[in-house]
Amino acid sequence: GAHVNEEDFLLLELLDWFKTSFFHWVNSLPCSRCGGQTEPKSDYLSPTDDDLRWDASRVENHYCNQCQLCNRFPRYNNPEKLLETRRGRCGEWANCFTLCCRAVGLEARYVWDYTDHVWTEVYSSSQKRWLHCDPCENVCDKPLLYEIGWGKKLSYIIAFSKDEVVDVTWRYSCKHEEVLSRRTALSEATLRETINALNR
Repeated sequence: GAHVNEEDFLLLELLDWFKTSFFHWVNSLPCSRCGGQTEPKSDYLSPTDDDLRWDASRVENHYCNQCQLCNRFPRYNNPEKLLETRRGRCGEWANCFTLCCRAVGLEARYVWDYTDHVWTEVYSSSQKRWLHCDPCENVCDKPLLYEIGWGKKLSYIIAFSKDEVVDVTWRYSCKHEEVLSRRTALSEATLRETINALNR
């Protein structure tokens, strides 16, 4: 069996706490004026200076049909601000969860999937490997979740840590030939050269 230690159990507890008690998923905001349900519109609102200070270059417009108020939903990227707002979608979840992992002493990195999802990986010193952690789903070490569970057609999955950038696509797939056939945005050699240049 796999060797686990207290850090691994801490990670599982942190994942559960983050999903069930701390962070909140947002599809549409409740109206800030009347409390009614809002509907996200396709147009974006202009970010304020304060939004930009907290790395929110996109501000969604959540329109209330009851009182006709445009509710602003800045998509913050700054983890300090996310500790305050405690809401968002997968980008905000992964960003803030990665910070929380680092804050309790876990080595964590942010993982970006070209097919529109992000999550976290945490290094397990007892298992001597990176563990897939998706705070939106409260799952740990289920790397085939997206390809097999969700039916995603994966192509590029890149991990970003404080020390390096790594192409981690292959650990998230059991259909390597299919994935390789979809990796057409740039040549494999160019991808390797780019990652190597970033890691210098």
